[in-house]
Amino acid sequence: MRILILGAGLMARGAVDDFLRDHRVQSLVVADSSSDALCALHERFPDRRLVTTIFAADDTEEVTALMQKADGVFCSVHYGFNTEFTQAAIATQTHMVDLGGNNDVVAAQLAMSREAEAAGVTVIPDCGLAPGMVSVLVAWGLKRFAWADSVKIRVGGIPAAPQPPFYYERLFSVEGLINEYVEPPLLWRNGRLVTGEPLGDVEAVEFDPPVGTLEAFNTSGGLSTLAKTFGARVKNLDYKTLRYPGHALAMQWLLHLGLFSSEPTVFDEQEIVPRRLVADLIVARVPLGERDRTVVRVEFSGRDGTQTRVHRLDIVDEHDPKSGLTSMMRMTAFPAAIILQMICDGRIARRGVLPQEIAVDPDAFVAELARRNIRISGL
Repeated sequence: MRILILGAGLMARGAVDDFLRDHRVQSLVVADSSSDALCALHERFPDRRLVTTIFAADDTEEVTALMQKADGVFCSVHYGFNTEFTQAAIATQTHMVDLGGNNDVVAAQLAMSREAEAAGVTVIPDCGLAPGMVSVLVAWGLKRFAWADSVKIRVGGIPAAPQPPFYYERLFSVEGLINEYVEPPLLWRNGRLVTGEPLGDVEAVEFDPPVGTLEAFNTSGGLSTLAKTFGARVKNLDYKTLRYPGHALAMQWLLHLGLFSSEPTVFDEQEIVPRRLVADLIVARVPLGERDRTVVRVEFSGRDGTQTRVHRLDIVDEHDPKSGLTSMMRMTAFPAAIILQMICDGRIARRGVLPQEIAVDPDAFVAELARRNIRISGL
């Protein structure tokens, strides 16, 4: 199994850890534009199978040349490149997964499904945590609970020791984080797709100690293709992000002041883009999380005859001091790596550009999570 990882950021670190634990991986090539990031990987993972190389994500010829030498590619760069990467994967007949995060990009990828099928290629976008793992867990539950007609998905990466004023630490790309906060969230309500208010519909969610009370609010991307896949099966399906209480209000202030805007504005006779400025300030002033916790709840509800039933799947995952991986690395990179391994070893045999809730066997997927010590209560 020859694996190519495009991007050497935080999530790629988790993917490298997972692939190098698989003896079937003969070679692992990681490509990035930063020599410092690549050197850091070599220092962290002294494995002869690991090879690093400089590349430019917008250089089609370079990307194509890298893919031609791989059986599968794991894309962990900005989602804006995923359409072109999908085209390259089809052209080189290379299986591919990506971490996604943008509905329009995923729609463009899915439109290439016939081309991918004809090329004998499987591409599964929007892998990771949410979108990602949770999509397969929804499929797991709807396969079992005929009575379920509503699904709530609540997911958050939070610091183990939160500090004011944001009660948050950086756990993944700031650009991806802001995108989740500002893009219109899609919700499936009463059998139709509606647009919710970004950062709106705040609700309290209770977990057992040490987590306690969290707040959930609308963010974009987490629903991915689920409404299209299961819209005829359920009446209600929504996704919200979990944070400590107070975070949503702080982000609403930034949003309503226009500080997440991508439109240039003139300040003191200089043109600036507020979103870029705020992103740089977040990187500079919000600490990078190391001792983190990931919290997931997928709740199924509905009527079973005269009885109302509810079933919850919960995950509370902690950072791993032994491997040095944050929980967000484990919970984002591992699911995507599992899916790519399942494609390459033949457990996913269907070809095309496919939603994971259709392509992935949820029982096999859950078993792979357990092998990585990701425990799900309610199974």
